[in-house]
Amino acid sequence: MFWNPPLPGGVTDGNNWGSVLSAMAGFSLLLQCALACILVMLALLSVQLAGLGALRLFRRPSSPRVPRLPDEALPRVLVQLPVCDEGALAVRVAAAAARLDWPRDRLEIQLLDDGRAENHEALVAAVRNVVPEGVNFSILRRGQRTGFKAGNLAFGLVHSDAPFVAIFDADFVPAPDFLRRTVPALVADSGLAFVQARWGHANRNRNWLTFAQGLLLDSHFAVEQDARVRAGLPISFNGTAGVWRREAIDDAGGWTGDTLTEDLDLSMRCALKGWRATLLPDVEVPGELPETAAAWRAQQARWTKGHAQVARKLIPQIWRSSLPLWMRAVMTAQICQFAFYSLAAMSAVISLTLMALGVVYIRTVAELGLAVTAFGLSVSVSYLYLGQAMLGRQQTPRLFRGLLLALIFPSGLVLSNTRATLEAFFSTRMVFQRTPKAGAAYAGAWRGWPEIVVGLLLPAFALTEQAWSAPFFIIAVSGLISIGGMGLTGSIALPARDVAPGE
Repeated sequence: MFWNPPLPGGVTDGNNWGSVLSAMAGFSLLLQCALACILVMLALLSVQLAGLGALRLFRRPSSPRVPRLPDEALPRVLVQLPVCDEGALAVRVAAAAARLDWPRDRLEIQLLDDGRAENHEALVAAVRNVVPEGVNFSILRRGQRTGFKAGNLAFGLVHSDAPFVAIFDADFVPAPDFLRRTVPALVADSGLAFVQARWGHANRNRNWLTFAQGLLLDSHFAVEQDARVRAGLPISFNGTAGVWRREAIDDAGGWTGDTLTEDLDLSMRCALKGWRATLLPDVEVPGELPETAAAWRAQQARWTKGHAQVARKLIPQIWRSSLPLWMRAVMTAQICQFAFYSLAAMSAVISLTLMALGVVYIRTVAELGLAVTAFGLSVSVSYLYLGQAMLGRQQTPRLFRGLLLALIFPSGLVLSNTRATLEAFFSTRMVFQRTPKAGAAYAGAWRGWPEIVVGLLLPAFALTEQAWSAPFFIIAVSGLISIGGMGLTGSIALPARDVAPGE
């Protein structure tokens, strides 16, 4: 018997108490079976990361051909700059786009203003001051935000028939040679839907939160995206710093605003149509990382909800497609990475319930929990370190502290990202909560208290007799209190003297 509490004083009906014991034993067995299933799913997410790391290490690169084209052979390109009350950042990206090295008669730039009407005229005046004469630059405003960013991009496409479309968010600054290093790859390979450049991080050393974000995103590009390209697997467009083939956009049904991650949605629809995509890891475009916990939390919740919406929308289509079984499984796993947070939350709730009942785990479940915890932590650390090694940054000062924080901080998003997942599946409400930019005040109601309260309640369970769950709860507590604390007091400063210049 794995659940056997003592008979309470005063109970004389042994048959009734025996029935209660039997029911509770069955309930605890059901919970442990559910926990085992969740642990297996978490292990599969870790297996996916480990597999991508192995592919990145041992699979030969599949670099796209980027020919040097004479000016007369260069195609027409549309550059879209979707902005929404971005202030100085919108002006900065407009100036950067105007400096792109491309024949003037084959370059069209659209600043797509989705912001408030009262800010539009000031934006127009500021942009006109930084855009030289002779640049084909238009500022378009549709007057309503239907479909959010996807609707804005689709609106801009109506006003152009250029065969290639580059996209930059307001907080990214492309180098003048960006188009010459990317567009020829699309010209040389008619099967490519888009090319994606690697993100740089202009403010990665602002504080420990931005430093940890930089590590996470470095691994996404240098390990995950690169590995998928090497293995011939679909990759996702990252929303900015890339160039699309207009034919692929139209063939897949265009930009649609029924999810909050229009980039993943369109990427997967293109893959279902047989289009390929590639990463250009040597082309880096610097952008700005969220500098506060509130901004990062809002961004990650939106991404998580959007991924869950894409899963709800496209996984049935993927499994009805004629793709090979292994490809359908790979695409499903790729889209469902968002599930980590909700699975972790369910695991915690079940574990806490079993602990409250005084249940002694079935040995197999306890051993599975220990194995999954150890495997997940080792894979996560290896994945993050490999990202730095692939970029030649393994000697960065304070790297190992950053790796630890890159494990802890995301665990503080369990509450908000689980809520976002539930909203994606059980609500039709669409709210595009924009990421507050550097220096902007957070206007939402969140100030960190939910994470702090839960984080303070969990330590009582982290040191129980169920030793396998202790590392999970310790990391969860650290993450919740860290993110909640930053919500109250601001981000953790990163001393400038501890970071090498240029890192």
